[in-house]
Amino acid sequence: MKYAELNLDARLQNAIDQLGYAEATPIQEQAIPHIIIGKDISGLAQTGTGKTAAFLIPLIERILKSETDPTNERAFSDWKPFQCVLILVPTRELADQIHENVEKLTLGCGLKSYPFYGGTGYEKQKEALKNGLHFIVSTPGRLMDLYKEHHVDFKKVRAVVFDEADRMFDMGFKDDMKYILSRIERTRQFLVFSATLNFDVLNTAYQFGAEPVEINISRDQAKADNVKDALFHIGNNEKPQHLISLMKRENP
Repeated sequence: MKYAELNLDARLQNAIDQLGYAEATPIQEQAIPHIIIGKDISGLAQTGTGKTAAFLIPLIERILKSETDPTNERAFSDWKPFQCVLILVPTRELADQIHENVEKLTLGCGLKSYPFYGGTGYEKQKEALKNGLHFIVSTPGRLMDLYKEHHVDFKKVRAVVFDEADRMFDMGFKDDMKYILSRIERTRQFLVFSATLNFDVLNTAYQFGAEPVEINISRDQAKADNVKDALFHIGNNEKPQHLISLMKRENP
């Protein structure tokens, strides 16, 4: 499937063209047609398969349609200012990565995104929320802090994405995820992506009223064929030296 066939908003299509995306990857081809009309998704896809664009592109399209053509089948019904899409991730690195992807895909669209995670000051994050955002990209811990201080209104969330949900469960965020889901309106769109088959994740989706279309392109592998990894058994004090050596060798 080519992106040009999707009849996307011209601003979004232009951003996609600028990024050099022409042909959809398998996860994109299977997920986008469902997400773009508001269906829930449970997607099993490895790292490196393009799953970030698989949920960002249709969600951006839905927001743009909501603002310019609210009767369109792709639009969120009765979209209002300060409503948003919430994307929950396990790490600050992934929050930054997805936020950067949102910025690239919304170039010229007027949509706003901001990443939220611990280890940084609250003030800029509070200011971003005060001004209104279309995309909140956050780790669970910082989001809970901001909610408890009344800076985030979960009732404004129209779609929620759990990316790398299996990792979030492994890292002990299961209770946080359930807490957040219990405070978001059940009419929201629910998208969950994992690299490994995790029945606990799927059960959580069903527990909170999601009716996901299940997509599995992982073939029980946690990463794409073109991604290589390696494990080094080294002492704690050796880590910095080893990392620098690897960086010099690979010259990334």
